[in-house]
Amino acid sequence: MSAQLKLLSLFLLAVALAGCAPGTQIGEGLTLPESPLLSTFERKSGLIAYVGADGNIYTVDQSGNDPVQLTADAQLEQSQPVHVYQFPVWSPDSESLAFHSFSGANDEFKSSVYTVGKDGKDLVEAYTSDKNRPIYLSWSPDSKHLSFIASVGASSGIALNMVPAAGGETTTLDVGGPYYWDWQPDSAGMFIHSGGSTRQNPGGARLSLLTVTDGVAEDGFQLSSAPFQTPEFSADGSQVLLAVEQDNKQKLVLTDRAGNVQSELATFDSLVAFSWSPDGKRVAYIQDAGDGKFGITHGRLHFVEVGDPTKTVAVEAENVIAFFWSPDSTQVVYFVLHETTNDAGEPVFYLEMSTADPATGEIKSLVPQFISTREFLQTFAFFDQYARSSTLWSPDSQNILLCIDTSEGPGIFVIPASGITQPRFLVPGTIAFWSWK
Repeated sequence: MSAQLKLLSLFLLAVALAGCAPGTQIGEGLTLPESPLLSTFERKSGLIAYVGADGNIYTVDQSGNDPVQLTADAQLEQSQPVHVYQFPVWSPDSESLAFHSFSGANDEFKSSVYTVGKDGKDLVEAYTSDKNRPIYLSWSPDSKHLSFIASVGASSGIALNMVPAAGGETTTLDVGGPYYWDWQPDSAGMFIHSGGSTRQNPGGARLSLLTVTDGVAEDGFQLSSAPFQTPEFSADGSQVLLAVEQDNKQKLVLTDRAGNVQSELATFDSLVAFSWSPDGKRVAYIQDAGDGKFGITHGRLHFVEVGDPTKTVAVEAENVIAFFWSPDSTQVVYFVLHETTNDAGEPVFYLEMSTADPATGEIKSLVPQFISTREFLQTFAFFDQYARSSTLWSPDSQNILLCIDTSEGPGIFVIPASGITQPRFLVPGTIAFWSWK
């Protein structure tokens, strides 16, 4: 499925989630209990960047105290030209943030990409355009550059761009669509997947290394792309995790930097989404159920050991739509989409949040039912791409962020991964990510 179709399907899903009929008990008016003493005395880990209910960008620690306001001019009223800030992304060194904005009305608009220090100082408009709209941002591992995809004028194309974090000349690295990539760990380049699967797009699907240190150079892999979205480098940059088609089989494989397949981790029959554990020992993946249900990738969550692919663990949960590794690689938080009916017989959707032990598949349900904010839900259709650039986990792997649309408005909650203590409301907001450090 193309990125454009997925976005449309996701939007319709978000409307369904937010528009449950009156009287529906699932997720409606959800109020999670707080633990105020715990927030005061627990050890703090990193900072949280979020978009507040007023549309501005903030940072705060996990206690919710002393937020730092990074922007102050958001305008959400539809009766006036809007000014919207979106998706804050932490730099790998956790000293800076990037985010993008959209302002204007109808066909007259301005889009920008900003960087700013975590203390709110040194705000830089690194990129601006009245024609192209940034869609997704990703920092280079050395925290010196930003890569981002943007729409190309009125066309259906997508351009991959790079700009210095401190501002300067923007370089267009490539054009394609749909478009996904992962940075090389030494920041010298990236691996890109453009054009979907080879079978669906024989002349346009590409798997390539882009070198960006001295101009732009592309080295294409002579492999057929299977249906998947985002590739991933190993921590040392020597291997790439991909989905390919070989011998009439779709395979999840590891290749070297020349495109030679070194090992086969799994086979699958439909679209697959995957992510390497931070310690490099396991790969988690979802194979889509292939039933066309929900209009979003969904299926069983599996874990496979990189050193011994015969050791695979499947989680006993259907309709998993997204997952994210903990920094210490001992847990994965995942989200399941449920469907039921209300008293009028109308379909009602809600989400469940759980963790799984990748070694055993043991499940721990943390939030049995909730309604996601639309912004949070948007990341789920492309969670494998967002997992390369952002995290919901605290750096100490003890807590997870959750963004809930309640009857009192959108709120950001801190969910203890232990499941022993209660979830805690943090601040009003629509989307949030934890810093890496």
